[in-house]
Parts: sequence; C-alpha cells; structure tokens
Amino acid sequence: MLSCESKEEKKEKFLKDFQEQAKEMKKNQIDLFLNAKPKYFSAKTISGTTFNSQNYKGKNLVIFIYDKSYLKKSESYYMAEEFNTLYKEFKNNAYFIGIIEGFIKNEKELKDYLNQSNILFEQIDNTKSYDKSEKLNYDIFCSPAKILIDINGKVIHSSCGGGNNIEISRKLDSIKVASK
Repeated sequence: MLSCESKEEKKEKFLKDFQEQAKEMKKNQIDLFLNAKPKYFSAKTISGTTFNSQNYKGKNLVIFIYDKSYLKKSESYYMAEEFNTLYKEFKNNAYFIGIIEGFIKNEKELKDYLNQSNILFEQIDNTKSYDKSEKLNYDIFCSPAKILIDINGKVIHSSCGGGNNIEISRKLDSIKVASK
C-alpha cells in the first residue's frame, strides 16, 4: 500500500507528535532544581502508605533520589549509611523521603535490593519494568540526588553525587539552630 503522505509531511507529523508528548511531560514534571517551588505530588511508599508532599507544607522536606543499585553496599560507597547519618541527625528538623528509580525485571529484584539496605525513612518505588512505568516525573537525572525544600516550599539545595554531605548538612544545621 502506498502512502499519500510525502516524507516531509511524515517528518512534520512526527515532530508535532513529539512536541505534544514533550509538552505533556513538562506539564506533569516536578521541578526540583535550585530555587524552584515544586508542585505537590503524591505516591505510595514501599510500606504501603501514601506520601503527599502537600502534607509537609510549612515544613522542611529532604528528598533523596537514587538508583536501586545504590541500595547495595559497594567497596567504595554505601549510600544507605550516608543518608541514614543525615536522617538520624536532622529527623527532628525535616521530613525525609527516598525515591528509588531504575529498571527492574520484577518485584522480587527490587525486594532483593531493599533487603540489602537498611534505609530508616520511607521510600517511594519509582522504578519501571516491562509491565509498569514510573509514577513520578521530575527534572533530576542524576543519582544519588539530594534535595532540600524549605518551609516556604522553595528548593534551597539540589545536588548530585554521593559521599559529600557538607552543603546539605550545613543548610540542615542552620535550620536546626534556627528552630531552637
């Protein structure tokens, strides 16, 4: 069967469809970059409760975003220990939530990763597989990421990489001191 569309018309249609998909994704995207005021979002946690960021309006919120592979201890880095240290020190001054991402073959694989870590705060499963897609769409594409949203709903810290907590610790410490 011959197509009546020219190559140029097909190209234009493809580009238009792609732009519409990108526009839809952007509309639903949670902005977690520095100085942004992210829209509210909610998702089920690993324990089955629902996390809703709107419940933390007027409170400090720390969001950790990480690939599932960081749940396992490596020879040079153990993310769970790093994040748990921050959590233990500042849990009375901020709420903590983790977001696990990455591709998994099945739920058993994710459970195996979770069993190898001892994260002390709630986590959201944002992994994808052949039969499930990510639930949350945000503009952070590095792992692990550390985001701190202040009581005014503004991102005051957004960084990537593990092993360096100096800046987020300093900001959390100033919040701790201010609340005394």
